[in-house]
Amino acid sequence: MSRHLSGSGEWLVSILIKLLHLEHPELVEVKKAVLKKNYEKALVIYKNYFLKRTEPKLYFDNHEQAFLVEFAGKHYQEDIKRVKETAEQVVNQVFIFQEAWDMERTNIPVAFNDKIDWSHIPFQDPEWTYMLNRHHFFVPLGQAYLLTGDERFAQTFCEQMSDWIDSNPKQVNTASLTWRTIDAAIRCSNWIKAYDYFKNSPYFTVQLFEKMLLSLFEHAEYLASDFTNWKAISNWGVIENKALFELSVFLQEMQQASVWRTLSLERLKKTASLQIMKDGMHWEQSPMYHNEVLLCYLRTVQLSQNNRIEIDRFILDAARKMAYADLHMAKPNHRQPMKGDSDNFDLRDILTRTAMIFKDSRLKFGGYAALDFNNMWEFGLKGIEVFKSLSVEKPKDLSRGFEDSGNFFMRSSWDENTLYLYFHCGPLGGGHGHADIFHLDVHAYGKDLLTDLGRFNYSDSYSQRKELKRAFAHNTTLVDGIEFTECIDTWGFGRIAEPLMTNWVSEEQFDYVEASHNGYFHLEDPVYVRRKVLFIKPYYWLLVDEFDCKGEHTFSQQFHFPPGEIRLDDKTKSCFTQNVDEANLCLIPINGNSLTAVIKEGKISYEYNLLENNKTVQYEVNSSGPEAMMQLIYPKRAGDKEIPTITTVEVYDLFGKSVDIKDAEACKILLPDLNEEHLILVCHKKPSLHRMSYMIDGTQVFGEIVLIKRKGYEEEVIVIK
Repeated sequence: MSRHLSGSGEWLVSILIKLLHLEHPELVEVKKAVLKKNYEKALVIYKNYFLKRTEPKLYFDNHEQAFLVEFAGKHYQEDIKRVKETAEQVVNQVFIFQEAWDMERTNIPVAFNDKIDWSHIPFQDPEWTYMLNRHHFFVPLGQAYLLTGDERFAQTFCEQMSDWIDSNPKQVNTASLTWRTIDAAIRCSNWIKAYDYFKNSPYFTVQLFEKMLLSLFEHAEYLASDFTNWKAISNWGVIENKALFELSVFLQEMQQASVWRTLSLERLKKTASLQIMKDGMHWEQSPMYHNEVLLCYLRTVQLSQNNRIEIDRFILDAARKMAYADLHMAKPNHRQPMKGDSDNFDLRDILTRTAMIFKDSRLKFGGYAALDFNNMWEFGLKGIEVFKSLSVEKPKDLSRGFEDSGNFFMRSSWDENTLYLYFHCGPLGGGHGHADIFHLDVHAYGKDLLTDLGRFNYSDSYSQRKELKRAFAHNTTLVDGIEFTECIDTWGFGRIAEPLMTNWVSEEQFDYVEASHNGYFHLEDPVYVRRKVLFIKPYYWLLVDEFDCKGEHTFSQQFHFPPGEIRLDDKTKSCFTQNVDEANLCLIPINGNSLTAVIKEGKISYEYNLLENNKTVQYEVNSSGPEAMMQLIYPKRAGDKEIPTITTVEVYDLFGKSVDIKDAEACKILLPDLNEEHLILVCHKKPSLHRMSYMIDGTQVFGEIVLIKRKGYEEEVIVIK
């Protein structure tokens, strides 16, 4: 059919009319015209009906437009400025992809002086071409049109959409840059949203209406015909069938609409049962794609609520669990971790949307205080009032372990200046996963202090793609400089490390997580690696890395910092960030005499196609196993000068014999301005005999990890494990 879409005439009109379910109660007048074979009149009647119909409800209601424009003018001046600038770029055929949740953002403008080449590949990156063909830019273009009434914006939309349809016949393009199924799905979702903005423009003619609907029909049939077992476990399957469900609602008068609806909802249920882990995390282990999938489920739920369509509880429950995963995942600055193929995106718009859809006060706590610009267009005037009336409630748990996916979040409070650590030891998660077992992020006092380095780009033309996926690009450990998971190229892996165990405990005074993996079992002298993270609330973390083996190896830790200066103390090997008027981080080795430490230059990517310089510190020790490396991770508020005083403490067994440091070690920590000392015992071998009831600074304890708090003459012994 696509090859005819640039044509005209009664025969073409009849194609669209034949697709309609003329027994639909709202199409009585259309049917009368068809029976008289007056197809042109039938099309005009159908367009007028389509323009004024009150059902289905997609976003805001027709009568709300003027009120929303007025409300936006009072509350969203920065957003209005942004969408106007984007609209002017699109009018001039200049494309920069910077919309919220654009999967592959760009920063360099690409201009077309004449006709747009929809298959153009700049920068050796086909992802740019995919973004161009998703047409997300039509949404801010439409918002700018409603806000200004500038018909140039409507004319641009109509001309560019028409040109795309004419230039990209599906029959010859199904394997091309412009007709991948995922992009077709995103494109028709954006056309549907854009329609609400442009439908009253004189440029949106009967002929364009006909052309758009015929093309959307083709999109729907294409998506309906293409679902595989691979798509059932891929984010593609969710994105495509959310769009098919949208099409079934938007084109509800078409004969195939009920088929599309049944298919899409069955498939979405299947994807939810396969892709969403029991703890609510998406299996691909990338917050970016977790949230792309969540947005699709949310749109499905929203459309079903708006139009009284029953959907399976499985989809509802999956979306709610994913939303709560976001709530705990969000750093105190509201950003998602850049784990796997993820960018540094703000989660508040998504949490705002989930709060609206589920009427959930705790989810609202993680969102914006008032409905944001994009969600205003999603929910309309009623949404503004509903969100305003919704109460706010802090989540019950500060820290949360997501043990099915191997993601653990520690925090000292729900304030924006809180201490926060994210730790991962879970399955790889497919092509969007990185070699990041044992990785941790640290954020404190309003500042990222240790971070993932991001993804940068999906093209193998850039060396940074592979580099940023490797274990060395993460805050983890290595043995002999060997990657525990082999990254081959953009999507491929060789040997893949598997998590072996995790142990999570969260109590009022501390959080504790322990994990291990098999990434070095293949060595001639196998190495069993283990990482333990102890959070003494609300002050600091003790990091313990253990390497169990027989032979000699080089063991290393990597710590990656946001852009800024860092300093190493040559004597103690302690590392300090040098941020001015911001929070800082101290990394203080315990028993660091045998360590070497070096600062390395590197790159960090906060969003797709963007690179900045950063620094890394690498600690190494060469020894025969077993070996342990311990660090105190201590965040400092802006302006604080003092650092903790740390001394090692001799450990004695039950009979007064000094214990080998390879078996157990202890340290005493004195914090600045805190009239309290902490002693921490770490046993590298699990206590299993009477003599392993150890004596530390005069106090007898029994446990694998033990904290002793002393204040004056008072002493409290806390067995962590």
